[in-house]
Amino acid sequence: MCRHAEYSSESKLEKSRIVKEAGAVGMILIDEANQGVATPFVIPSATVGTKTGEGILSYINNTRFVVLYLIEVE
Repeated sequence: MCRHAEYSSESKLEKSRIVKEAGAVGMILIDEANQGVATPFVIPSATVGTKTGEGILSYINNTRFVVLYLIEVE
């Protein structure tokens, strides 16, 4: 999980590079500016709005054993 605010000095692409360098294989980006603009990333990523992001964070922070499902689309 990563947040991106409108005033952020880092680009969304740069955030994905940092996340990849940290060892992640995917990323969920909360776009607090709610721009809804397509963005390239260096790892598989999903961009969600603030409300959805807060729901995901709530699940992560309030669940003892977080379960994530990866769905491969052919």
